[in-house]
Amino acid sequence: MEKIKMGFIGVGDMGSHHCMGFDQLADCEVRYICDMNEGNVARTLKELQHSKPVICSDYRELLGKEDLDAVVISVPNYMHREIAVAFLEDGKHVFLEKPIAHTLEDCDAIIEAAKKHQRILQIGLVYRYSNLYRRMAHEIGEGRLGEVKMMWCKEFRDSFPPAEWFYDKSKSGGSIVEKDCHHFDIFNWMIGAAPVRVFATGGQHVIMRGQPNLITNSYSHYPAKTIENPSVVDHAFITVEYANGSKANLGLCLYLKPRNLTGDGLEIGLIGSNGAQLVARNDKTIDIAGGENYTRDHLDIDVTSDSIMGGHTGGQTQRIDFIDCIRSNRQPFASAEVGRNALLIALAAEKSITEERYVYLSEFTNVEVS
Repeated sequence: MEKIKMGFIGVGDMGSHHCMGFDQLADCEVRYICDMNEGNVARTLKELQHSKPVICSDYRELLGKEDLDAVVISVPNYMHREIAVAFLEDGKHVFLEKPIAHTLEDCDAIIEAAKKHQRILQIGLVYRYSNLYRRMAHEIGEGRLGEVKMMWCKEFRDSFPPAEWFYDKSKSGGSIVEKDCHHFDIFNWMIGAAPVRVFATGGQHVIMRGQPNLITNSYSHYPAKTIENPSVVDHAFITVEYANGSKANLGLCLYLKPRNLTGDGLEIGLIGSNGAQLVARNDKTIDIAGGENYTRDHLDIDVTSDSIMGGHTGGQTQRIDFIDCIRSNRQPFASAEVGRNALLIALAAEKSITEERYVYLSEFTNVEVS
C-alpha cells in the first residue's frame, strides 16, 4: 500500500503532536514541515522516528507539490481560511485544527472550497474520537438516561499559551470561539437536537485591558510573556437552548493558578429525562447514578489507546480516521458540518456578551461568504 504523503503547516503545541502521531502510522509519511519558528521545528524533528521531512518556512512553497497528498494545518485561527482554501484548491486533503475559523464567513469559505474540489476536510474536534466521550454517547444510546434534558461543562483552567494572537479577539475570534467549540460540540452530539438560542455573560476579572498581564501556561512550551492589551474575556457563563427544550450551560474560567488542581479537572455532566445523572471527569472517568433505582456505576475509561505520549484524549484515533477517510473517500466523524455547528454557538455566545441579550442562531443564516 502506498503511503499517504503529508505536510504539516505549523508545528507549535498541537501541530508538533500531530506530526509525531502521523509519523507513527505505518501508512503515512511526514514529507514536509512548514514553520517559521526554528525552535518548533527542531523540537518536532527530535520526536520523529520514521520520517525525514523537508523543512520550509512558507506554506506557498508546498503548493503544487505532486509528492503531497494531505496537509495538517495548526496555525492561528485568523490564518485558517487563507491556508486551508489554498491547499483545498490545490487538490490536497486537509486536517484543520479547531475552530474551523474565527468568523463564519471564513468558515463557510473553507467548507465551500472542500465541496468544490471534493477533498476530505476534517476538523480537530478531538473529543469526538475520545474513548470517554464515545462511551458517554453509548450509554445515552442504550437508553440508560432516557433523553438528555440538561447538560453542563465546567471549563476552569489556566490561561491560553502566552502568544499574542490568543488574546486578540480579531485574530482568535475570542476566548469562547478558541476554546469551547470542543464542548459545544459535545453538547450538540449528546443532546441530538438543533441549538436555537444562546445567552452568555462574561468579561475580564484578572487578564485585563490597560494593564500588563504576565501570562504563564502549564502545558505549553512557550516561556512566560507579558500581554499588554487583551481583548478577550477571561471568564463566562453560557446557556444554550435547544429545539427539543433541552438546556446546556458552560462555565469558563481562564485564570486558575497554576492550573486546575482539583481531581475533577474538566467536568462534563448531564441529566436524563428519567432522572439519572452521568458525569465525566478529568477526561478519564464516568459516573452514572439514579434513574429507576439507586444503582451507581463508576467507569474507569481506557485513556491510553486513543492517544499517544500522554497527548489529548482521542488524539491518535482522530489521525487514524483522517487517513481512513482519505483512502475510503468518506466524510470524517469530526466533519466540517459539526465543526460549523459548534462554531455557531461560540459566535453567538461572544455576540451575546457584547450585546447583552439572547442571540438566536437564525441570526447567522443570512451571512454571505465574501
